[in-house]
Amino acid sequence: MGGMKVVPDCLIDDMVVDETNMLILPGADTWNDAKHTAILKMAREFLSHGAKVGAICGATVALANLGILDERPHTSNGAGFLAMFSPNYRGQDFYVDQLSVVENNLITASSAGSLLWSKQIIEQLDVFQSDTLEFWYDYFNTGDSNYFFKLMETLPSIE
Repeated sequence: MGGMKVVPDCLIDDMVVDETNMLILPGADTWNDAKHTAILKMAREFLSHGAKVGAICGATVALANLGILDERPHTSNGAGFLAMFSPNYRGQDFYVDQLSVVENNLITASSAGSLLWSKQIIEQLDVFQSDTLEFWYDYFNTGDSNYFFKLMETLPSIE
């Protein structure tokens, strides 16, 4: 969205579906285009095999259209947003009015929840130890440089 070019690391057929991998679906208003069918099928496969999927903003509409959100707690830009843009959406009872929701291996977020969504992705991928992640989040959430220095103090030293 906004003209950002995304260069994939691999072809869809080369993707490895296992519990250590995550498929991230960025926000856009083009997810219902047929050219995305293969990657959206992969999202279903990732979830069915215990791998992780993150979807934000418009990507949640595509998951709703596939029925992936019908029986899982999730969020988006509002329950009305999903119903407005996804005629197949049946997950109203599972909609959670929060910026970002983690349920098992699915992380969904509204467009306003991008920072929290990023934090939850980093947490699910076990990139940082917990105190580093909290300082990372606090720094980017507040801009307070004290959190930046606390973040730096928690990083492993390179020797």
